[in-house]
Amino acid sequence: MKVLHILYQSLPNISGSSIRSRDILNNQLKVGIKPIVISSPFQNTKRNDASDEEIDGIKYYRTFSNNNELVKENQSSFFIQIKKFFRIISFTIKVYRIAKKEQVDVIHAHAMFFCVIAGKITSVFLNKPLIYEVRSLWEERFKKKNIFNYFIFSFATFLETFCMFLSDHIIAINQNLKTELQKRLILKKRKITVVENAVDLDRIVISNNINRSKLVFGYIGTLSPIEGLDLLISVFKKLELPNKLLIFGSGIELENLKKLSKGYNNIEFRGKVTSSEIFNAYNQIDVVINPRKSSFLTNSVTPLKTLEAMAYKKIVIASDVGGMKELIKDGKTGILFKSESPASLEKALKNILDRRDLNEIIDNAYNYIYKQRNWYYNAKSHKKLYSYIINGE
Repeated sequence: MKVLHILYQSLPNISGSSIRSRDILNNQLKVGIKPIVISSPFQNTKRNDASDEEIDGIKYYRTFSNNNELVKENQSSFFIQIKKFFRIISFTIKVYRIAKKEQVDVIHAHAMFFCVIAGKITSVFLNKPLIYEVRSLWEERFKKKNIFNYFIFSFATFLETFCMFLSDHIIAINQNLKTELQKRLILKKRKITVVENAVDLDRIVISNNINRSKLVFGYIGTLSPIEGLDLLISVFKKLELPNKLLIFGSGIELENLKKLSKGYNNIEFRGKVTSSEIFNAYNQIDVVINPRKSSFLTNSVTPLKTLEAMAYKKIVIASDVGGMKELIKDGKTGILFKSESPASLEKALKNILDRRDLNEIIDNAYNYIYKQRNWYYNAKSHKKLYSYIINGE
């Protein structure tokens, strides 16, 4: 079975989305699926100017345009956004040619309408089924009070919903997201399968046991406003803990967070880490903190880093946004605190320092990952879904 994956973001870019894609592809190989990738014009290559390349035994076709149009956290100018939108024409032609050349059985588009439109046109001409994997309601970031942004939000929401309707099957990454999608009128009767975020346990090397005498706290991920790191730093400074707080990652909040932590030497910024260096980052941390702020977006999306931390046998403290509550049972597989509440976070930090059942929490969390959040088992679910769609049952 040969599957064409259309990716908006992919390796060598490191993000939650690209890591999910990497683990999907690698584990599909393990269960006998042959994945092939075409990445968007907004994704750079691993080798300079490569039109195709191989990563982990998987062929990637590249359509890279230029550095001004790369995927980034900061919002692009309106002119750049319009220019990127019209790249869909040439991208669709390339998707069609590659799908025809490779004689694929299924087209699997990921993450946003740009990939789905190219995939749908190709699926019609080649008479192949199209799956759309919805990973977040990314259009929510445009939902602001000014009229211009609300117009973009409305347009993007319409495009996303219509693309979901046009696909032969929809995959959502969690139950909360599926519920939200089913509230949309034209999607009420569409088939939606949940394939949850997971961890590729073959890539995990368990690091050192936690240091009970002096726990090291940490965060690994994008330094974005929604992550709530400003609250974490403020609370950490207020408590004047002797423990270190290590922050790994980069993003638009980096300079603001450095200013906020100024004068407190126990907070250290260790910079961005590559996927090959992630083990070293986890090896320096005992307790991983994910203090996400509550929003429509964070309540509907489950973060990958929380699962990864549990797989590395780290204690996880997280805010009680919907995406976290779906992963963590408070006091059993981690510790939850009330989102955006300094008092609740203070209590959670003190609680961890006083608890004597940390090994039990770690074991519970790892067993949960092994039994329910393992990409190998998810790949089997993909294979079953592809067979179902191909056979037209």
